[in-house]
Amino acid sequence: MELDIRDVSDNPLVKQLIKYTQNKSYFTFNGYFFPGTFKPFVQRLLDFEVFEDDIFVCSFPKSGTTWTEEMVWCLENNLDYKTSKKIALDERMIFLEFSSLIPEEMQAVVPDTVDLAKNSPRPRIIKTHLPFDLLPRQIATKKPKLVFVSRNIRDVCVSFYHHCILLEGYNGGFDLWCELFLKGYAAYYSPIEKYLKSFFKADYPTDKIIYLRYEDMKKDLTTEIKRTTAFLGREIADEAIPDFLDHLSVKNFKKSPTLNKEDMVESANKHCSKEISDKTGFIRKGVVGDWKTHISDDYITKFEDLEKLVYEMTGVCYDLQ
Repeated sequence: MELDIRDVSDNPLVKQLIKYTQNKSYFTFNGYFFPGTFKPFVQRLLDFEVFEDDIFVCSFPKSGTTWTEEMVWCLENNLDYKTSKKIALDERMIFLEFSSLIPEEMQAVVPDTVDLAKNSPRPRIIKTHLPFDLLPRQIATKKPKLVFVSRNIRDVCVSFYHHCILLEGYNGGFDLWCELFLKGYAAYYSPIEKYLKSFFKADYPTDKIIYLRYEDMKKDLTTEIKRTTAFLGREIADEAIPDFLDHLSVKNFKKSPTLNKEDMVESANKHCSKEISDKTGFIRKGVVGDWKTHISDDYITKFEDLEKLVYEMTGVCYDLQ
């Protein structure tokens, strides 16, 4: 099937995004919004070789991906905290399309992540934010396990906003960001409603995909650990759970250089010619309901309308606090 690729750089809202970020062009690929740097990579991503023993950790950005990645990696590696503390998560689990999202001038000095994932030793655990219908095509036949995590769209919007300030140099303010997010032009992978539908309505074997929700993990992580362990075909002793919960805590993530992505944040800030004002790094608050401190009453109705649309498209709703 041929991709529907459209240049949307002249869209008035997208022009505002270009004004306030480092990217100079944006396209949609089958309706999904990406920077122009994605275009040379899209066919390679679609043609990426997949194996039956691969595990893909999938999510819309800022939905609990890093948390879920570390949980899955530890379960697959016998709770090897020693290696986790020594080797960065992004080295243990390659972010498949990362190279397609960074500015061209940085691509020359950052390893090609598609090649890194291709050459990773099996069994591979691969991170991706690609929507289901832009995942490597061999997934349809090889049917690897997919771990999909999602989060309420209000908190996603707020967290994505801070992410783009930190890593994309965005400086257009939160009101403009809300407009971009609600209209499907928020940085990349948008619109979120189309993205969520791609996974929740995916034609995929139910024993090969597990659906996690950030809010459920915050409420009862032990249960979600046990669900994920069973899905992966692994085992975890009850007496190992307390230490695992501590390892997966926000407090531990924030103080861990291998999980808080300090090098990536520093590199992105240098590229954006910014001072690093937030020394906490990639992990910010890790809470449910942070949207209350950001989203004004003027936008609540718009988010409620989008939430209704998400429910109509997916049958899924989320706790907001």
